[in-house]
Amino acid sequence: MQKIFFKKMVDLNHQLKELVSISVDESINYKLESQGMRAYGSIMINGEYKDSQAKKDFHETIHLDILALFSKIEDRNEFNVKVDDFDYYLNDGNLSLVIQASIYGVKDDEDRVIETDEIITEKTNVEPDIDVSEDIENLLREQDEVIENVPEPIEDVKQPLYVEDMPKIQSEMKADVQQDNDDVDMGTYYLYVVQDGDTYATIASRYHVDEFAIQSYNHDRTLSKGTIVIIPYIS
Repeated sequence: MQKIFFKKMVDLNHQLKELVSISVDESINYKLESQGMRAYGSIMINGEYKDSQAKKDFHETIHLDILALFSKIEDRNEFNVKVDDFDYYLNDGNLSLVIQASIYGVKDDEDRVIETDEIITEKTNVEPDIDVSEDIENLLREQDEVIENVPEPIEDVKQPLYVEDMPKIQSEMKADVQQDNDDVDMGTYYLYVVQDGDTYATIASRYHVDEFAIQSYNHDRTLSKGTIVIIPYIS
């Protein structure tokens, strides 16, 4: 389990004289992703206070987005985020809160304290961003090996593509691969990142390319989410 303490100031224009009531609740959704489990939603703060004249309501929300990597999770069935406790104090006519939330189902880690007035985005056990450039280069190298009557390897390749966030990756990328060999153009290839549910047939339909041609270019490799596929360009 890991504890996160959210510090939140409720701005009441310095009018708070007496706190009548307060409640803190969470509304969290969960999603299984390729890297781990994501918890996203809100912590809602509702209450009533008195100013110099009457009672008034207040409503505040802390938005959060927490990604727990598989290496951090102990039990997927137990993974959840819950508000366990909160404390408050009056601050010059405003309200300051400290809300304790716990992430269950993950390995024990040091407590985190977050000052927030904005969206909370946490990554437990943060790992380096995923780099698919090596996969792309390996695919191009494999393709070069099956090209006949080419005395030299491909030399002119566009700058490797670096992907900072796989969930937000664009589904299509284009790379031009060319080599001067007696003034012969070796062609253009599309690079496609496989999404959930993709097959060679659906990819072929998208690009209007023969399904078996794509399989041949990629040596009939198994497709899974995140796989880089070479699509031969046919003009």
